[in-house]
Amino acid sequence: MWLATNPTASQAVVVGGQAMDVDTSIVELADRIGEQVAVRLVERLRQGELPVAPEYLTAFQVAQMTGFSPKGLEGMRAKRLGPPYMKVGNSVRYRAAEVRAWMDAGGDV
Repeated sequence: MWLATNPTASQAVVVGGQAMDVDTSIVELADRIGEQVAVRLVERLRQGELPVAPEYLTAFQVAQMTGFSPKGLEGMRAKRLGPPYMKVGNSVRYRAAEVRAWMDAGGDV
């Protein structure tokens, strides 16, 4: 192994277009990689390439968020309990922000 037989020699690697010595700290390397990932994610979000959480959720999605079953949510709606919801045609939809607020308030049923 080259580094084992030559521990004082410096070897360079390229990260994000910048040359770094191998003996550069792992933390610094991780920070640079993280910065590059963040830049790419922001670019892709701006271009609409990454999915954004939907504003309106189905009962199944709310069930996953809250731990209640879809049938349990249906029962709450019948009793006018649970998170606020709306009807869109025959479908039930929940506004994501309202579900989070309901959960933050204790999710009373």
